[in-house]
Amino acid sequence: MLQATHRLEEAEPLIRRALEIDEQSYGPEHPDVARDLNNLACLLQDTNRLQEAEPLSRRALAIFLDVTGRTGHPHPRLDAVLANYTGILRDLGRSEADIQAELGALQGQVTLD
Repeated sequence: MLQATHRLEEAEPLIRRALEIDEQSYGPEHPDVARDLNNLACLLQDTNRLQEAEPLSRRALAIFLDVTGRTGHPHPRLDAVLANYTGILRDLGRSEADIQAELGALQGQVTLD
């Protein structure tokens, strides 16, 4: 709600706390952790902190790609996280060729069946 109403300064510590709790509760590779990472990356993108957002978004995407590879079914949030990550890369000024190369490298780092 805070993020949707552009109360980002209030939202950030809560998202970071949710991430911390979920990492401790579920482990660093859980889809709920990826959700929190994506939410935090979007907030950072909205506040033009792209250098901070990019690795969080990449990590979220890697988790969802791994879940997809292990289950054989695309995770329901995969497309949204992929779009967010490519948006961050575009905002960072990366070319489409560089973005495609980055995505290819990321897919090569996870187990895809």
